[in-house]
Amino acid sequence: MTARTTRFIWIPIAVVLAVATVAVSFEMLPTLQVERCKLFPEKRSSVAVPPLDAGPKQVVVAYLNAVAARDDDTVRALAAPSFLARHGGDGIGCSYRRLGLTWVGEPRADTSPYARQVFSVPTRYTVEMEEAGPESAGERRYDVLVGRNSPADRWRIIDYGNG
Repeated sequence: MTARTTRFIWIPIAVVLAVATVAVSFEMLPTLQVERCKLFPEKRSSVAVPPLDAGPKQVVVAYLNAVAARDDDTVRALAAPSFLARHGGDGIGCSYRRLGLTWVGEPRADTSPYARQVFSVPTRYTVEMEEAGPESAGERRYDVLVGRNSPADRWRIIDYGNG
């Protein structure tokens, strides 16, 4: 190997090291962190999609069970496209080591700009996190909004929040 060939090998390596050093010094690398489960999805089990005529409560229970099972196919089948666009299509809940469903209440009529018929379904569940991060482990209490545009449509998850 000649000195010229050796120099051409070391130049790209030096550039990569320089960029990495700058990225670390400006603390850019933590923002590039991607959850492992989004890179390597691990489906824990399959959750059946409820029948088309399933009510709001049954859809919410199946959806939360699918999140706990990391069953992205069922999550996508039960969530509205607008919800998936806002909250991510795959890997919803992948940072949860465990999600324990403790209670799902009775649906209440609600209003929403996303659908013509909307119900709010109160839920309570606990989560254990895969890693320490901005979200802490513990109990969650959310009202899950399910909606549809006509009685012939499936109820779908359209949003959630603290009621």
